[in-house]
Amino acid sequence: MTKILVVTACLIALSGVAAACDCGTNECKSPGYWKNHPEAWPVQCIKIGNIEYTEAQAIETMQMPVKGDKTYTMFDALVAAKLNVANGCPSCQIKNTIADADQWMGAVPYFGPAGSGVKANSDAWQKRTQVGKCSIPSGEYLYQKLDAYNNGLL
Repeated sequence: MTKILVVTACLIALSGVAAACDCGTNECKSPGYWKNHPEAWPVQCIKIGNIEYTEAQAIETMQMPVKGDKTYTMFDALVAAKLNVANGCPSCQIKNTIADADQWMGAVPYFGPAGSGVKANSDAWQKRTQVGKCSIPSGEYLYQKLDAYNNGLL
């Protein structure tokens, strides 16, 4: 009987958490969508790392080839995630990742800003890094979570 009560209490608690996280109804969109649909942007400016970009500047940066520079990969995914949140895509599972990715992009001269030349095989992309007193997850880990969110897999 005690096990049934515990399981019931856990289910009730979990259902409450799920209800509390129902904070949006729109589907998330990929970076490709956002860079090709400026009319759909729910904001006029977006802050990535420590830099504020106009919509036009952000789209221009998103159109840069990502080959050889993972900061462009991160930039695209982070812009899309922030626009998805602003557009009403459920965000409960991604807010901390967005904050960590912003920290990663703002950790100059370690990683960011976009165009800094971070290579795929670098420690900055592959490993958790200590920047001052802050521990930042690897760029690859952050990107994978953002990418999953932007593609509706979280």
